[in-house]
Amino acid sequence: MRNLYKLLFLSFFLLVDVMLCQGKKKVACIGDSVTKGYNIASGKSYPEQLQRLLGHAYQVENFGRNGATLLEQGHNPYLTSQQLLDALAFNPDIVIIALGLNDTDPRNWPKYQSYFQRDYNKLIGLFKNQNPEIEVFVCQMSPIFSGHPRFLSGTREWYSKIQSEIQEVAAFGGFKLVDLHQPLARRIDLFDDFLHPNERGAEIIAKTVFNNLKAIKQPLSVHHNFTSHMVLQRDQKNRIMGKADAEQLVTVELNGVRSSTTADDTGNWWVDLEALPAGGPCRITIHTRSDSIVLDDVLFGDVFLASGQSNMAFPLKLAKGAEALVRKSAKYERIRFFKNNVLKETANEEWDPSILNSINDLQYFSGKWERITPANSGGFSAIAYSFAVELYDQLDVPIGIVELAVGGSPTESWISRKSLEQDPLLASYIHSWRTSDFIQDFCKDRANVNLRLAQSKNQRHPYQPAYNFEAGFDKWKDTSLKGILWYQGESNAHNIELHEHLFRTLVNSWRQSYQSFAQQRTRLPFYTVQLSSLSRPSWPMFRDSQRKLSNELSDVFMAVSSDLGDSLDVHPKDKLTIGRRLANLVLKHEFERVNNADSPQPVKSFFLGENLLGITFRNVKQFKAEGSNQIIGFQSKDHHGNYKDLKVVELKGDTVILEIPKNISAIFYGYAPFSRANLLNEDSVPVSTFSLTI
Repeated sequence: MRNLYKLLFLSFFLLVDVMLCQGKKKVACIGDSVTKGYNIASGKSYPEQLQRLLGHAYQVENFGRNGATLLEQGHNPYLTSQQLLDALAFNPDIVIIALGLNDTDPRNWPKYQSYFQRDYNKLIGLFKNQNPEIEVFVCQMSPIFSGHPRFLSGTREWYSKIQSEIQEVAAFGGFKLVDLHQPLARRIDLFDDFLHPNERGAEIIAKTVFNNLKAIKQPLSVHHNFTSHMVLQRDQKNRIMGKADAEQLVTVELNGVRSSTTADDTGNWWVDLEALPAGGPCRITIHTRSDSIVLDDVLFGDVFLASGQSNMAFPLKLAKGAEALVRKSAKYERIRFFKNNVLKETANEEWDPSILNSINDLQYFSGKWERITPANSGGFSAIAYSFAVELYDQLDVPIGIVELAVGGSPTESWISRKSLEQDPLLASYIHSWRTSDFIQDFCKDRANVNLRLAQSKNQRHPYQPAYNFEAGFDKWKDTSLKGILWYQGESNAHNIELHEHLFRTLVNSWRQSYQSFAQQRTRLPFYTVQLSSLSRPSWPMFRDSQRKLSNELSDVFMAVSSDLGDSLDVHPKDKLTIGRRLANLVLKHEFERVNNADSPQPVKSFFLGENLLGITFRNVKQFKAEGSNQIIGFQSKDHHGNYKDLKVVELKGDTVILEIPKNISAIFYGYAPFSRANLLNEDSVPVSTFSLTI
């Protein structure tokens, strides 16, 4: 009798379990090894993590197949697999399809690409024929990073084409498109083999899918760039953005004008404020039916982003002559700073696991908009502070400075991953940066110390290619700006030709990202600082290269700092002069002030008899010498490679006349690593280091 009761008891619970299963929504996860959970512990694949997120009302099953292709004629077609038969037998209510990664294989896409959409719709049709009411979710692929063996041999180009095809399948079929690329595109740390996400990556996929299956609920928030005391760019549209519940109405009110929008399926919202003239303070109120956020003391003026490495980050309190500016800080209440404080300086020390994890999560920068006061001004960038004061005094409009700088950071770290990976040269080494000859030894050595305790193969670091773009500039790319202040190059001076390529790439990368949201944003000028004087052999050539870049690239202007250098210190103290020089360049090129703020540039040379050479310059009316009547810094080079210091015979308007030896092949100016060259134009703007072939 006891056994009979036990059998009845078990049968009852089995019946209840069957009844419960019959009431659940069935979710079939179709895909390749990313769905299957390649190299992920049991219970940690994305479908298993999705099951936990969805709860008991859903039954999620994993029908992933390692190496599967969407293409039926591919080398491992999902359309002819046992996993597909099992998925159809499961008779799902919801199907989530994540295929395409293996179709980038050279065995597949070059031959059969014409059939991709046909085969995708065939796969969907099998489920629709079985259950016309089935919900279909089509996933754009998770990333394939530079470093994957097939990346440069075709995968890079084919991946983008397949993403477009997947998007078309979703659009034409009316299926929900789930973007698995964007949430993982900045997380190379989660991809040890550059293709398969680890369990943390699978968790992100599961949450992304979950947020597309279930309407997301989250508090109203505004992007961290927007705080009280901020400055918004005058005479341009300004985009305010944040998060809320999916499909929730969000209203932004400014000066009595209301603008409303609806948060998208994943809870993101944005509103573009119409252009306003300089002024303020004013209040911005953001609210939904249940929440509100108030931003007080908002000004409209001119906003600049000051970026680069340690010389841009150099604080005002350490700069020569800063005491007077600090004392007068209260006078400049309409100058505002957003200092992006770094989580950890790149000092010569190991970082603990909590720091490493935060850096992987791109949580390296933090800050808020602040009024400048005697108490806080000393911590802001000396160059940017001096620049802001000079501009404010000249324009009498609010000035906003976004300080975003990392000591020792190479140019590669400030370029978008897309720009790096689309470049054949850069894509070949950015994934192996810690051992690459392209990266300066200092950067590799310092990063290797910081990362000694790292467990991830692709642990992130502020010197890593793309990191500062992804953790820093990417968060500001939708902020309307008047221009960029840029002081960087010390960590790339070992390879001048590479830096020339990198700097061009950086400028294009930032401009493309910045111009993405509004057609009116057609300009993003760069105001750069040339490297100073220092006893490092490559620096004269590097300074000359920077000069040539500023002449070549549109809307790139350069301030000279070689006359302010220190032979032994990479951080010379006279930063306030540099800030004023940058301000004068901006006044000329943005506000049409009449000055000769650009460095004089050699235009042509001509012989005046056997032993005299004249060189004419632009950006000068009358030359003068700094500190002396004797001009220092000119050299000649003969056909045997010998150098000789030259005497300046006369300064005649825009022309320098030199006494020269016979058989010279080139003229150099300011080519000593630590240069005492002292030629200025009438506005005291120094002549840049330059070379001139004769």
